[in-house]
Amino acid sequence: MLHTLLVVLPLMLSPGPANLVSFVLGTRNGVLQLVPFQLGIVLVYGVVAITLGVLSNQIHLVAPSAVAILQAIGGLFIVYLGIQLARRTQRDATDRAPTFLNGMTLQCLNPKYPGVVLAVFASRHTQPVLEIAATITLVGIAGLLAYSTAGSVLRPRQVSEVRFQTFDRLAGGTLCAVGLWFILHPLFAARIQT
Repeated sequence: MLHTLLVVLPLMLSPGPANLVSFVLGTRNGVLQLVPFQLGIVLVYGVVAITLGVLSNQIHLVAPSAVAILQAIGGLFIVYLGIQLARRTQRDATDRAPTFLNGMTLQCLNPKYPGVVLAVFASRHTQPVLEIAATITLVGIAGLLAYSTAGSVLRPRQVSEVRFQTFDRLAGGTLCAVGLWFILHPLFAARIQT
């Protein structure tokens, strides 16, 4: 469980679409007005995590070697996200009304989330699906609350672009490290078994 949490934390707390929009909306609306919006995101977190967890376990039963391939592909995707995040120079400041439907829509269209979840499940296929899905969802909730609270706290002040870039680089580096772990872990595990 602790190992899963250590893998999920940088993935779900990195500045992805849901977290960044929560931050921006937090600067504009405060935390409490974002509750319906974030509940929509959380609903999709849970449904997608459970669905992909069950799918990953079925793939492991039918073709165990495919799980390592999924894990490597997921790891490459996470490294790609980390590099994109570290290189980002502009922010999107979407001014959407914070509704439940907006939250669901944002998360359904989030290209980061399914790849991240599938990579986590591919590396943790021996753990119960609901345990991992709950961990992903709870850490996701913590991330949404942290970003919206930070936005709300910074509401009266302007945050410099340099600070955003520094944060993006640190978070991008963390994502790259996790992605590399996903890619290299099956290789190390295979070497240890031989």
